[in-house]
Amino acid sequence: MKINRYKIIMLSLCWLFGFKAYSQQIDTAKENGAIKQLIKNYEDAWNRHDPKGLADNYTLDATWVNWFGAYYKGRDDIQFHYRQVHTTYFKSTHYYTRAVEDISYPYPNLAISHVRTGLDGDERYPGETFEFRRMIVLVKRDGVWKILAGQNAKLEKGVK
Repeated sequence: MKINRYKIIMLSLCWLFGFKAYSQQIDTAKENGAIKQLIKNYEDAWNRHDPKGLADNYTLDATWVNWFGAYYKGRDDIQFHYRQVHTTYFKSTHYYTRAVEDISYPYPNLAISHVRTGLDGDERYPGETFEFRRMIVLVKRDGVWKILAGQNAKLEKGVK
């Protein structure tokens, strides 16, 4: 029986690509749990008003854009920002996670999530509660998920 060389090459490529796709499958329940724990750790650090604890959720090379559009680059800059605001107008705030709206995985070590949050106690806006939608890009390095980049958007009244 004569085997066509083209067929052998095609079957080999299919096997290789199939193996690669299979090897990149992830346990989303496990990874979602780890990412949700990071989100909870962030919330807990915020409510302790712990700038280092907040910054520890970010990679060393992370970027962050707050709801006013200010841009912070690197964990040290992010920690400095949190130290400034948590000793002034955010010192009595309460932050909460309303929902982790989604988590998607473009690659096994890269995730994108949208998180609904709220904040009250901002001294600049007495008596007001704000709702936000955070978009965070997370990376898994050395087995640990951290925030690589993110942006916070303040939701106007009535936005779902």
